[in-house]
Amino acid sequence: MAHLEGSALTPRRYLACSTLAAAALLTGCSLMHPVRLVRPEKMLAFQVSVAPDANQNSVVPFDVVVIRDKDLLKQIEQMDAAMWFSPKGRCKYRGGPKAKVQFYSWEFVPNQTFAIDVPAMNGSKAVLGFARYSAPGEHRVTFTTKGGQSVEMGEDGVHALSLSAVSNRQPPAAAIQKVCPDD
Repeated sequence: MAHLEGSALTPRRYLACSTLAAAALLTGCSLMHPVRLVRPEKMLAFQVSVAPDANQNSVVPFDVVVIRDKDLLKQIEQMDAAMWFSPKGRCKYRGGPKAKVQFYSWEFVPNQTFAIDVPAMNGSKAVLGFARYSAPGEHRVTFTTKGGQSVEMGEDGVHALSLSAVSNRQPPAAAIQKVCPDD
């Protein structure tokens, strides 16, 4: 930066004044439009253990369903996993972030343990899990709406264990993004 003639403004002073002016503008703007701090979303943490012989040693599709509406809860808790995973099941309940039902999908490989995190929606009435086994059965579990829980996928179906701290957290398993035909 060149020295300005006829001015006592040296390059250092010019830089300092510019920085102060920018800081004053930014501070003034934030007073006019306060910045909202984004609170981290509360999460439900699950540890999923899949037995070596789960689903006849095949991948197990698994959905966690968070429900905020009593009437929809009555409908969904009547479903078994076969109905939930059918074309007339889960896809008719999907919606945006303000939906009354949110579901999150994974496919788990036998003989492994996975950590999954699900956003805890405010006003949740229930959290259900559906596992798609090839053998007939309900394959539905009910979870608590807060905290962590362990899930066991055995040879004969899925079981929710008592509320527990999820220990030895692995990185969360990635959810499947496109599960419905028109996704």
